[in-house]
Amino acid sequence: MTTFAAPARATRETDLATWAGLFAAATLLMGVGTPPVPIVAALFATVATLIVSLRFRAGMLAIVVLAGLGLWLRWSAPYGGWSDVLSVVQAATHAIQAGEPPYGRGFAESLPPGAPFAYGPIALVWYLPLLGDPRKMELLVTSLVLVLLAVRGRPLGLGVYAMLAPLLVTAGDGSNDSSAGLLILVALLVARRAPTAGALLLAIAAAFKPYAAAWLPPLLGYAWTVDGAAGGLKVLVAFAAGSLATWGIAAWRWGAGAILKSFRDADALHQVPYYSLAWVTGGLGIPESGWQLLRLGLGAITAIGATFTLRRTAGDGDGLVPAIARQTDRSLVVAGAAIFVVTLFTGWWSTFAYLGAVAPIVCWHLDDWLGLGGSRVRWPGDPVGVLTAAVDRRYPVRRPWDDARA
Repeated sequence: MTTFAAPARATRETDLATWAGLFAAATLLMGVGTPPVPIVAALFATVATLIVSLRFRAGMLAIVVLAGLGLWLRWSAPYGGWSDVLSVVQAATHAIQAGEPPYGRGFAESLPPGAPFAYGPIALVWYLPLLGDPRKMELLVTSLVLVLLAVRGRPLGLGVYAMLAPLLVTAGDGSNDSSAGLLILVALLVARRAPTAGALLLAIAAAFKPYAAAWLPPLLGYAWTVDGAAGGLKVLVAFAAGSLATWGIAAWRWGAGAILKSFRDADALHQVPYYSLAWVTGGLGIPESGWQLLRLGLGAITAIGATFTLRRTAGDGDGLVPAIARQTDRSLVVAGAAIFVVTLFTGWWSTFAYLGAVAPIVCWHLDDWLGLGGSRVRWPGDPVGVLTAAVDRRYPVRRPWDDARA
C-alpha cells in the first residue's frame, strides 16, 4: 500500500519571508481604473499562491511563481512605455562604425531630434551583440537579475523586483538603467570582499553611466575602515585607473570638449521639470541652473556625510574633527543609494527610469537587512548555501554589518 506524506505546515519561522514576498508583490500589482489584463492575471496568481502559503510550506512554489510572472510581465510589456535613450546609443555606435564621432553632436533618431549621446564609452560596446535591437539587451539583463534573485531564494527582494511598475516599464522601453544597475550590483558585491577590485569595476560602471560614481565616496570609507589609509588610497588609484582606461581613451579619440558638450547639451534639452524636487514644488521661480546647483550641492553634502563623521578628540579643548566613517558592507550600499537619490532627484529634471539602477542593489540585500535571511528558500541540497560558504571562506566580507553591531 502506497502512502503519501502530508505537506509540511507553514510556520512563522520558516515562511515569514515567503509571506512577505508574496504580499509585497500583490500590493505592487494592485491598481485603479482599468489595469492591463496581464497585471490583473499576475495579481490573481500571486494572491492564490499567498493563500496556499499561509497553510502549507510553499517557498519554492512562491519563488517559481514570482520569477515566472516577473519574466512574463517584462517580455509582454503590459504598461508599454518608450524612451529614445537606446535609439541614441544605437545611432552613436553606427556613427563610430561610419568613422564619425559619437560625442559633440546631436542625433536625428531621438525624439525630438537632436539629442546627444550623453553616456560613457562602455555603452558604445555593451550593446554591440544586439545592436540591431538593443532593447532586447535590457530585457535580457533584467531577466538575468530576476533569475539570480530567484536562485538566491530571497522572496521579498524577488517580489519587489518582479512586480515594481517602474521596473516593468524600464525593462524594455528603451532606457539603459537596467544594465547600469547590473554593473553597479556586480561592482558592489565584489567591493564587499575586495574593495580595490570593486573600485575598478565601479569605474567601469561609471563609464557606462556616470551616476554609478555615487558609490565611490562610501567605498572609500569602507576601504579605509577595513584596510586603513592604504586601503582608501588603493580604491582611489583603482577607480582612477579604470576611469583613465575608459574615459581617457574616449577623450583622446574624440576630445574631452566634445564629451562635455554632449553632457551640457543633454541637460539643456529638459526645458520643463519632471519627476524631481523642482517638479514637486512647481519650480519656486528658481531657474534651472539654480536647481542644478542645488542638487549638486545636496549630493556633495550627502557624499561628505556618508564618508566622514565627526569625532570628539581628547586634548586641545576636546574638539570635534572629521574622520573617515566606519563603513560596513550595508552602509556602503545604503550610503551610495542615498547619494544617488539625492543627486538625481533634488534638481530640475529626473525620471523614474533611474530606479532601474538602484532597485537590483536594494532588492539583492533587502531580505537579509530585514532579518528574513534565515527563512530564505533553500533548494534541494542548498547549492546556494554551499557556494556562499565556499566564497566566504576564500573571500570573506571584510566588514559585515551584522558583526559590526555586536
